[in-house]
Amino acid sequence: MNKTTKELPLRYVERELQLISIDPLVMFDQKGIILDVNDATVRVTGRTREELIGTPFADHFTDPERAYKGAMLTFETGEVRDYELVLKARDGSETVVSYNASVYRDQKGNVVGAFAAARDITEQKNAEIALRESKAELDLIFQIAADGMCVIDADFNILRVNKTFIRMVDMDEDEIIGKKCYDVFSGELCHSKDCPLEMMKKGEQFAEHESVKERSDGKEIPVIVNAARLDRDGKFVGIVEDFKDITERKQAEEEIRELQRYNRGLIEVNLDPLITFDHKGIIMDVNGATIRATGRTREELIGTPFADHFTDPERAYKGAMLTFETGEVRDYELVMKARDGTETMVACNASVYKDQKGNVVGAFAAARDITERKAAEHELRETVKRLEEYTNRINNLVVTMLGEITEKK
Repeated sequence: MNKTTKELPLRYVERELQLISIDPLVMFDQKGIILDVNDATVRVTGRTREELIGTPFADHFTDPERAYKGAMLTFETGEVRDYELVLKARDGSETVVSYNASVYRDQKGNVVGAFAAARDITEQKNAEIALRESKAELDLIFQIAADGMCVIDADFNILRVNKTFIRMVDMDEDEIIGKKCYDVFSGELCHSKDCPLEMMKKGEQFAEHESVKERSDGKEIPVIVNAARLDRDGKFVGIVEDFKDITERKQAEEEIRELQRYNRGLIEVNLDPLITFDHKGIIMDVNGATIRATGRTREELIGTPFADHFTDPERAYKGAMLTFETGEVRDYELVMKARDGTETMVACNASVYKDQKGNVVGAFAAARDITERKAAEHELRETVKRLEEYTNRINNLVVTMLGEITEKK
């Protein structure tokens, strides 16, 4: 059997392997000229085998210079691996491919050409691009977030922080990275079982709490802390913490409490009984003067009908409802009754109050004790009556005397 006969089966097998491969396969010489291609190359380029054979390998890529360098590198080193190129077709479509190429030799060991296999990695590259874009987007969100954010590993070391966190702790980034989280931004949960990192180590996925954190310079900052678990390949590697600075909110809350205490103080020092009640006439709050006037505790009064604490409940209820109908009532006279049966004449002024949306939520009533005034009015009326009676008697006496004088004449 001669040499040609021996080589035939091998070449036949090689050719069959090339034809059935789904990856584009190309053979080119030391000048980069294509010697042979398989059907996959024909399909991906949109050109026939005849159109491809004899043309420069590099001409079929978007970057011919890089493609040529890759082809020549194969002859210089014997092989190249994962050499990325963009294959262009006749119709302009492009395919991102990763080439593996190696030289082949004749029977004497002389390099006669190179054999290149191209794996379509378009989807992979698109996925990589999408991943990079997602990472870039997440990094942008991380950096511009209004809350301070910090990535901490399983050993309490700070791995990454955003600009807000840097401003929050008033330190340089290189002073923060690598430090223990409790040395940079400590709190009451540090070194306790309720530490978010300790909780995540035990399997918790998320934690949220309000805390007062202390910076390394001693300044305290009230924050809401949200922590989320970080896993990699199913293994716990650390946490991400989000710190929302609530200093302004706390200050506003304290101002509101101060205002409430101030308002409450004004209400409590008021000598007149003050009562708030809802649309049904049910008492919602009272001041100390009301407690003293009724002889009942605040707890005993709140939740009871406003009208039940007067001698004429029907009139009292009508007055309460009139407040909601007209917006206010003035000098509405009632008699307040105490637990021990004592009665107090009062003149009520009442008006509605509204929430921030302008909806009426209740009424506020002030009861002025007019017992002495009523007594004085009664005494004045009695005095006027007595004076009128006295004047009438004098007038009658004068008339009688004049009549007698007239008769004597």
